[in-house]
Amino acid sequence: MSDLPKSILVKQIVSSRYDSGVRPQNWDDRTAGIDTILACDGNQYNLFSDGQQSPPQDGWEIVLREGDNRSGYRWTLYGLRRGMA
Repeated sequence: MSDLPKSILVKQIVSSRYDSGVRPQNWDDRTAGIDTILACDGNQYNLFSDGQQSPPQDGWEIVLREGDNRSGYRWTLYGLRRGMA
């Protein structure tokens, strides 16, 4: 994607690098990996999340900084939206 950085709104998480979809509290259990989300723009994105990042959640506005859908986009949390349809 050549139009980076790009802001997107997470509609739902499709798959998470964690079975529970939640980052473990124990640091030793945290890992980097791919979280796949469906965005409100209708596109599915593979996000490369480091071990410090929680899997993205519905209503999060994130910024795709670099990468591609094959290897995963590196991203940053930008904001939270409430009452998202």
